[in-house]
Amino acid sequence: MQMATLTVPNRVEFVRPATLFLVNAARALDVPVAEEPVFEVAISEAVTNAVRHGGKRGPDSTITCQLMLESRSLTVRIINDGEPFGLPVTGLPEFSREQLDAVPSSGYGLPIIRTVFSNVRVVEVQGRFGVEMALDY
Repeated sequence: MQMATLTVPNRVEFVRPATLFLVNAARALDVPVAEEPVFEVAISEAVTNAVRHGGKRGPDSTITCQLMLESRSLTVRIINDGEPFGLPVTGLPEFSREQLDAVPSSGYGLPIIRTVFSNVRVVEVQGRFGVEMALDY
């Protein structure tokens, strides 16, 4: 198995570097979907969610990004210091054309992630929680 790991402070200015680390690691391992723009968007959404929800330890909070490749199976984990959580099973937020001002401003990240990764689940790693996203190619 090939693996790449990066731990960064849980701050918004580290979303982009963590995202690029994971995307570039996948590209270096010749994962075809890593060349698609939606792959980077999905990774960025997952890292952003970790920053938004995972800073419960205050200024010492961190995010650990892991990428694992075994055969033709890619697994990405984004682990943070937040509380345990569940993943909603719903799709995109609903709205009507007649009420465009009521279009939700959030709730799009998980559906985007699920367009890239066929398996998305919550994981616990050494007492920390996060999301694990996997795909086969």
